[in-house]
Amino acid sequence: ITKALQRRSDAIRNAINRYNMQAAALVPPRPKLAWKDIVKYSFLGEFDLLHHSRADIHDNDWTKPAH
Repeated sequence: ITKALQRRSDAIRNAINRYNMQAAALVPPRPKLAWKDIVKYSFLGEFDLLHHSRADIHDNDWTKPAH
């Protein structure tokens, strides 16, 4: 379990780093994300990142809580 959690954590950190590089290159630049902010999110709707998306994802099944 520890190894799996570490791999997931590393993958998320890598995704944050890649996002931040791309976000800085956009005009206008998008806000950067930090690990401490990501771990605070409890639901998909809290991701301000998705507010900048052009696609409306609200109706997708994966956006709804499982319970």
